[in-house]
Amino acid sequence: MPTTKVALFLAHSIALEVEAGDRYEELADVMEVHNNPEVAVLFRQMSDFSRKHAQSVQERAEAFQPLPELKSWEYRWNAPEPPEVGDFTGTHYLMTPFHALQFALANERRGWEYYNNMAADSPDPDVRSLAGAFAEEEAEHVKELEEWLTKVPRPTADWAEDPDPAAVID
Repeated sequence: MPTTKVALFLAHSIALEVEAGDRYEELADVMEVHNNPEVAVLFRQMSDFSRKHAQSVQERAEAFQPLPELKSWEYRWNAPEPPEVGDFTGTHYLMTPFHALQFALANERRGWEYYNNMAADSPDPDVRSLAGAFAEEEAEHVKELEEWLTKVPRPTADWAEDPDPAAVID
């Protein structure tokens, strides 16, 4: 029989991955609206990766049903948002694939940190074991993104140099 702590940890893990997938999808939509299809495709890929990881966590959670159904204010993160959800201020409609990958890498590092801390700090041995496995998966994601970053061109211009600034209406 699952412990409440394991079920609670799994509920958080699923929410973390689902929210990351949703946010990447929103960013992809924004990039499409601003005619930045290359970055939109990249964010859709990141959304797919997050959704696949959420599915993997859900499959592991089958043995621990039912999971608690938490309200948004009941989640406990080490930040205001789930760890893999980046701050939108780190994005811009002129961002390049390099910028998008840096954004995603920062998110994955926060995800690794969350799971790694849970693996180190939880008093529950089952949570520590699961969190350790999830931290290893996140470490792989970090490594993949670091490798991917070496293969995309570094931008020569800053996105603050907007060739088509917004019109100011008096």
